[in-house]
Amino acid sequence: MRAKIFQFGQYELDMGLQELRSRGIRLRVPASRLRLLVLFVTRKGDLLTREEIAACLWKDSQNIDVMSGINTAVNQLRAQLGDGPASPKFIETVVGVGYRFVADVVETSSPVNPAQESATETGIAASEESPSSSEELNLDANAAPSPARGPVPGTASAQTRPWTRTVLVAAALVLIASPIAFYAFRAGSSGRPLPAPDLQISRVTGSGDVHFADISPDGKYLAYVRETGGQQSIWLKQLATGRAILLAGIGELECPGLAFSVDGNYVYYVRKKVLEPSGELYQVPFLGGVPLKLLDGISGVPAVSPDGHRVAFVRSTLATHGRDSLVIAALDGSNEQVLASYNAPGIHLNRITWTEDGKNLVYTLQASLMTIPVDGGPAQKLTTDPWQTIDDLWSLPTSQDLIAVGQLPNSGRAQIFDISLAGGAIHPITHDLSHYTHVRASADGKSLVAVREVVLSTIQVLVPGHESEIVSLGTANENYDGVLGLAWTPQGRILYYSESNQLPELIEVGTDGSAPRHVAGTDWRALFADPVVSPRGDFVAATRWHHGDDSNIWRIEMSGGDGKRLTSGKQDGNSSITPDGLSVLYESVVGDESVLMKVPSQGGVATKLTDYNVDFPAVSPDGKWIACSHITHPNQSPSLAIIPIAGGQPERVIALPDTTALPPLAWTPDGRAVTFINNINGVGNIWQQPVSGGPATPVTHFTSGSIFSFQWSRDGRLALSRGTESIDAVLITNFR
Repeated sequence: MRAKIFQFGQYELDMGLQELRSRGIRLRVPASRLRLLVLFVTRKGDLLTREEIAACLWKDSQNIDVMSGINTAVNQLRAQLGDGPASPKFIETVVGVGYRFVADVVETSSPVNPAQESATETGIAASEESPSSSEELNLDANAAPSPARGPVPGTASAQTRPWTRTVLVAAALVLIASPIAFYAFRAGSSGRPLPAPDLQISRVTGSGDVHFADISPDGKYLAYVRETGGQQSIWLKQLATGRAILLAGIGELECPGLAFSVDGNYVYYVRKKVLEPSGELYQVPFLGGVPLKLLDGISGVPAVSPDGHRVAFVRSTLATHGRDSLVIAALDGSNEQVLASYNAPGIHLNRITWTEDGKNLVYTLQASLMTIPVDGGPAQKLTTDPWQTIDDLWSLPTSQDLIAVGQLPNSGRAQIFDISLAGGAIHPITHDLSHYTHVRASADGKSLVAVREVVLSTIQVLVPGHESEIVSLGTANENYDGVLGLAWTPQGRILYYSESNQLPELIEVGTDGSAPRHVAGTDWRALFADPVVSPRGDFVAATRWHHGDDSNIWRIEMSGGDGKRLTSGKQDGNSSITPDGLSVLYESVVGDESVLMKVPSQGGVATKLTDYNVDFPAVSPDGKWIACSHITHPNQSPSLAIIPIAGGQPERVIALPDTTALPPLAWTPDGRAVTFINNINGVGNIWQQPVSGGPATPVTHFTSGSIFSFQWSRDGRLALSRGTESIDAVLITNFR
């Protein structure tokens, strides 16, 4: 007997082996997602109604939100295939009716073993798993059961806002999808990867304020950084008992990273002033003691050599000399050696690691992995894989592999990957809806500790002074609604960033949540953020982020279309439109400064308005002034600068509270004050600073929650992206 194989694009769906392959490499696909793919492929060209799709996925199940479940299932399948609703290659949406598979399908066959015969034609579609199957693992004992199969929207992972702010994140109850989808290209391998074991992820902190974490060499302890009420501290936790002790307090200073010593007897940590480019490396004994200062001039995470004698680190002088240097030294600070230096933007997030043999360092330049010999020699690019970003990396002990936190093209959440240094093969360790920022491994390479961010957000509308009458456009969700920006239209509707369809898009909606409309969107290789609507409502200016952390300002017609790029800088963002709609103002990174620029809204030559460092421009309602964030000295907090519309030096500079969270800045409708987000004791509120001077005062009076973005309407209402945010450490096992 022969089993059918359906070929479409780069994919093969093998009915006999019950698997999906990409260029010969097996992809790990949850069973319900595979059933849905079989339905689409075998009914190629047919319009599939939602009823048919629901019957395929859940049969007679009654306790399911069918509409949400179908949307989620189809979008997950699209993401697996690298497809999108805006320009579908495989799955087309027929609005209001259902979906259609539009790719060409070629049917072939292959021999099938007798044991496979019963599953050849119907086995894939007939298998119905229980909620406890390997398709979905509830990894938190306190999490509520899911009403539907597959990854369930609930807690949005916070995306790192490029070169502005890092969004800390909320609530750590997460349902992780397992087994893992092996969608990555495996360089130099002709065989299929073995099935992954059942990944286990457990949360090991619950404070929601963890900034960095490392696991002890024996895998029994966790060292981590917390921030509570603006005060940071170093903690140690015994994983078996849950007992935690305070190792060191660093107050209003910040700790960009820490590490265990190779023998596990010490914890090394960095402490520096918030606005200083570098700080000092300290050592504190395991289980507590008096910290000892080891060396100066360290900007990022300390990377201890495998033999425990040396430390590698990044020394950033971007603010003063526009360069990052790669440094190794003995742990007592002696025998310092600079291996390489790079101009801005420098070494991404100051992350660096040693190879397992201690002969090389590995680090990131934007989205490229680099390696350099510690005994001298030129740096070389390690792989040519098209990463969107690599945010953290570490050598995986007892192997020739790296573990990395990053994003591959067409992926929206930063995940954890295994990268082979021997052959360049890449496969994901996690593949879920969370966002990861850091990862470290125990000495035996069997346990990982990672830092995971989660955000719950929703769009809300209120009249200042009437918080009790606030209107929510939906329930708090993981769709990142408004977190990367929102705006009012002249017609009184709201335009906001969202990932509700698991792809980045701009959505327009009424203030009661009615009549949502897709305005613009892309795949994960580029996304639109920080939208502003023109005074006539005919176009949107938005920042479009591209692969490699580049960005430009684009014009998007509200009536639809592909959009038009207005700027050509390396990093352009945070735009504002003049009241006449003729010009778009924006910030642009030039060298190591962010300056103010202006470009015609129809396109044309951009002009420079300032020659000093400013961010987050907002044009006043009368079109005469620009409000910007301005840092007068490298070690000072941002101030509010009021600049003439023609540019030049500020007319007025006003100090902002140290607790100010930027962006955005927004003028009040009467033009008398500039408003901003003020975070006090973990609670976000809108405050206003009169441009004539005087103290800043609160506009809203919330007692809990965070505000991610906001904007004023012409009639004095506020639209907010508001919710909760947390960040915690998780322990990962059974990942290989």
